[in-house]
Amino acid sequence: MGDVDAQFLRGLFDEEGSLHAGGRIALYRLYGLEGLLYVGISVAPLTRVRTHLREQPWGAQVIGIRIGYPDDAEAAEREAVWTERPKYNVVFNGRLPPPPADPASRLRTELAVEQRRLREFEAAVPESSAHLRLIVRGIEAKKEKIARLREQIEATEAARQT
Repeated sequence: MGDVDAQFLRGLFDEEGSLHAGGRIALYRLYGLEGLLYVGISVAPLTRVRTHLREQPWGAQVIGIRIGYPDDAEAAEREAVWTERPKYNVVFNGRLPPPPADPASRLRTELAVEQRRLREFEAAVPESSAHLRLIVRGIEAKKEKIARLREQIEATEAARQT
């Protein structure tokens, strides 16, 4: 592979190996032979899909993936699960339409994701000094984002109490 090809491919992904999406949340669908298996959202859809393939008992059934970036991924996920009825989604797959997520709940979910990704960064063993710099930058960015999310959660909960 030429240098131009390698640069292009690296440009598609962010420092964490996820599709570069500028922090937007992806809506992904996983398909099997019998149809739609699962719908989910993630800031790192490829990483999340790999986790499903590795950890879910139905992971081996996945034969197709579709990723999109709707304006409101959380609302799009609720709607997709409610209307398309994926086989393995549990949440939002009931008889009544799901309630919209409250802002503090959304922030807590994002906080949990960022904390998990920080732990993954901190556990990574660098292959070179360039990898080390990327890992250190990633750790610092995650720490800053976690601090911002905690502040937003506190502000959201304080505003709800007044």
